[in-house]
Amino acid sequence: MIGTRIDGKYLVERCVDETASSIVFRATHVLWQRPVALKVLKAADLSREARTELLAAFVREGALLAELSESCAAICQARDVGAFTTFDGDWLPYTVLEWLDGQPLEALLTQGRAEGVRLCSITEVLALLTPVADALALAHAHGITHCDVKPGNVMVLEPSSDGRPRCKLLDFGTADTCARKARVRTSVQLRSFTPAYGAPEQFDPSYGETGPWTDVYALALIVVELLTGREALSGSTMEGLAAQACDPLRRPTPQALGIDVGDHLERILRRALDVDIRKRQPSARVFWDALAHAGGTSPETAPNIPIPLCRRRAA
Repeated sequence: MIGTRIDGKYLVERCVDETASSIVFRATHVLWQRPVALKVLKAADLSREARTELLAAFVREGALLAELSESCAAICQARDVGAFTTFDGDWLPYTVLEWLDGQPLEALLTQGRAEGVRLCSITEVLALLTPVADALALAHAHGITHCDVKPGNVMVLEPSSDGRPRCKLLDFGTADTCARKARVRTSVQLRSFTPAYGAPEQFDPSYGETGPWTDVYALALIVVELLTGREALSGSTMEGLAAQACDPLRRPTPQALGIDVGDHLERILRRALDVDIRKRQPSARVFWDALAHAGGTSPETAPNIPIPLCRRRAA
């Protein structure tokens, strides 16, 4: 696809990310000469009827994402949606998203751990991730669950003019949600979550339905990583990660990882990471407000401070 023009408008330049269900390219809108992100769903082996259903669902999801991004600047904007056929005859639907210049939080965390990261305080975590919490709170208020909250889906941008950290939440699981709604089967396995940030109910439906509490779980894992400088869940196999996520005696809280953050904050995070979905905070707004209270501030008044993800650990 590199060097090809999609629908006469988008010149594909390079691949920037790939998952089990999609590939993201950097492209240029040839009329406006503006960079865009082109997300292509791997869904080639479908019947004509299934293609029609999937594209219709893809359009609905794109419209929903566009509506959410209009209400919240921390959600990556959707610009266009469509489908094309490759030279090999593969039919592929796509979404065009705004191009963001920044680094995924995942890359910053990985770099920080390699260099000896200085732990973030709860105040710094609030300053960085409040836009993400706001984006999830808006989605939850509309009955939408992200289902794949992870550092790789948080893009950290350059600070605003007043010095406040900026970030945006990416990928509302559009491909997986559309496939489920359209009730189609593709030739590839579509994952709706990342195992290292998966909640028990995502590994095993006997734990309950996914919902806003699923996003709370994943967001809490990111908070724990920032507070401790360590991966909350670690391992290379689905089975190993599932065992950690579902073990009620091994909750990945700061205290369990050897970091004392105070009893109040520990209790909030332990609740967010409970195996029982009924015991977790029911939405991102409830969770984040509790976290802000524990940090002695409010998300709206978090200070304008840089996030020291890559500083050397203090002696």
